[in-house]
Amino acid sequence: MSLKVFSVKIRLLIFVLLLLSISGCLKAPETIKDIVDLRQDHAAYLTDSVKVKELLTAEAQSRLDEDYNIIYFSVWHQRQPFYALPDRVHLDFIKFGENPGFGENKLRHSKDWLKKLKQNAFLNNYPNAEYAAITTRNTSLRSLPTQRPHFNSAKGDSASWPFDNLQRSSVAANTPIFVCHISADKSWALVETSFAFGWIPVEDYARVDTDFIKTWEAGRYAVITRYQTSILDEGGSFILKASLGYIFPLIKETAGNLEVLTAVADKNNNAVIKHGFVSLEASAVKPIRLTSLAAIKIANELIGEPYGWGGLYGNRDCSSMTRDFFAPFGIWLPRHSEDQVKEVGSYVNLQGLDPEQKEKIILEKGVPYLSLLWRKGHVMLYIGENSGRALIFHNIWGIRTKDLMGKEGRKIIGQAVITTLRPGDELSCIDPEGGTLLKAITAMNILAPEKLNQDQNR
Repeated sequence: MSLKVFSVKIRLLIFVLLLLSISGCLKAPETIKDIVDLRQDHAAYLTDSVKVKELLTAEAQSRLDEDYNIIYFSVWHQRQPFYALPDRVHLDFIKFGENPGFGENKLRHSKDWLKKLKQNAFLNNYPNAEYAAITTRNTSLRSLPTQRPHFNSAKGDSASWPFDNLQRSSVAANTPIFVCHISADKSWALVETSFAFGWIPVEDYARVDTDFIKTWEAGRYAVITRYQTSILDEGGSFILKASLGYIFPLIKETAGNLEVLTAVADKNNNAVIKHGFVSLEASAVKPIRLTSLAAIKIANELIGEPYGWGGLYGNRDCSSMTRDFFAPFGIWLPRHSEDQVKEVGSYVNLQGLDPEQKEKIILEKGVPYLSLLWRKGHVMLYIGENSGRALIFHNIWGIRTKDLMGKEGRKIIGQAVITTLRPGDELSCIDPEGGTLLKAITAMNILAPEKLNQDQNR
């Protein structure tokens, strides 16, 4: 080999190595250090002194559970849209009209795409329905009446799959809803739940009457405590798939099971009641007493669950995970992360503090498994400390990165994990502005009553 050829190969190798270094791929670990170093088991951080510690008094929890039920069933007692006001409904069409985006085939939506959806929405006489109903299947609230996705980009992490802009939220089977409007082709309904509104397929719900509502609101409820479980009829046949946080009217406890009410649709799409049975190993009478041990048991059901933007594929994103975590304990949370921190509990402002000050306040004032931390677009559950560092439990898509050329990216985590407030700090390509979690946290919300919180932190 000539010296000239050798020199060219060396320069080429250096160039390739430089490109790899710039892209952050040279030494990028498969998994961030926190997930490797920290046991992904909530019980690993449970000390003997708090095993039976009550995080809420029975009186406080009972009051919160009553509030939960009132909010949950509120849609059955309204006579007109509450969330889905005309301006908000029209705004979705305006927003996506300005940005048609890309579809599942990575091609830009045509001009006719939104025009056809708007024609079918038939909003000239909105609202045209206004009646109570119940979901009979696990479904999703969509921003527009279509199952097709809308991505901001044909490629790129947070601008494309799985971040479908039309996915507003998943909705559990047998959730009370208020039907506001029916599309021109009668196949889509704009509905409200107690936490959000959106379009769902008409076949995913059934209409309820006064007698049904009276029976369903009997006052005693069972809650699912497992990630996925089946509800069966008396003969052992499948009725529906439920998951942690789903709620059903409770009839009685039998040998190893809870007997509950479920709702199915008849041939006229009216809801009828069917008795179902669910294992006691996968359910409990709501609310479960909120102790440290009970909180850890529920949290471990969620550990490792894949990330699901807006509830896609039956999974959870950050705010649906915290919402479903608290449901078995009768603590209601709004659907969106910012609302969870600002609309309930005791708000603690952390904005303007340096990272060390923030973590000190979190460790001093936070109540493990009863405190939420928030940065714009992401909510986390504070679970305690390990070696002087605050620990959090959160379902996170990834850590923001930026290479030397300024190209943004993500180090994908994509699941519910236990981390410190500095996940991914060891990455050489972490985005110093958007990737550092502790730096970006601006608030904490303590769900415990103020007096209890003060007593616990003496």
